[in-house]
Amino acid sequence: MKTGQASGHQLLQLNNISWGLPYTVFLYIWGTQWVLSSCIGFWGQWQDVELWQKLTVWLALAASLYALVASLRSGKWRQLADQGGKAALPLLMIIGAVSVLQYVQAVDPFFAPLLRSFVLAIAYAQLAIWLGKPLIYMSLWLFLLTSVVAVWYLGFASMLLGGFGGLSMIAVAWIIRSWNRNSRTREVSK
Repeated sequence: MKTGQASGHQLLQLNNISWGLPYTVFLYIWGTQWVLSSCIGFWGQWQDVELWQKLTVWLALAASLYALVASLRSGKWRQLADQGGKAALPLLMIIGAVSVLQYVQAVDPFFAPLLRSFVLAIAYAQLAIWLGKPLIYMSLWLFLLTSVVAVWYLGFASMLLGGFGGLSMIAVAWIIRSWNRNSRTREVSK
């Protein structure tokens, strides 16, 4: 293969990434929630901030519901279900399982951020099937970061993993948007 040429798989990957675009709003919403909750948690050293952290979750849920209803009305939900939705069910089940474990307090407060971060790293590895190497690198980075925090910095797990996990979700949304913008630019220039 000559320099500057892409294989068939890479072309498919680059030109057919538009299915991921509707998901970016959810990545932005929940990435922001993780970062805000992490920042608010930092102030929990001096004040009771549990109510404020719950408020960020409820705001993120409301924003997600609004985005979901808007996508249903615009007809984008069919595209979500047809293309990327095939991987969404197992990921949503894992997220639901973690939420239930946290709700029934079966998860230690130090264990919860580790579990969420590991689930996010696994989700990135799953998405890497469609989105390629950048998500593999993001998955490995988050998995290693979570492991290091678990072993040496467990007391900072909520703040570090919440902050970096949220920023990684925002970064993935930005990557998907920029790839879509670049693929449209390439199509127009052809």
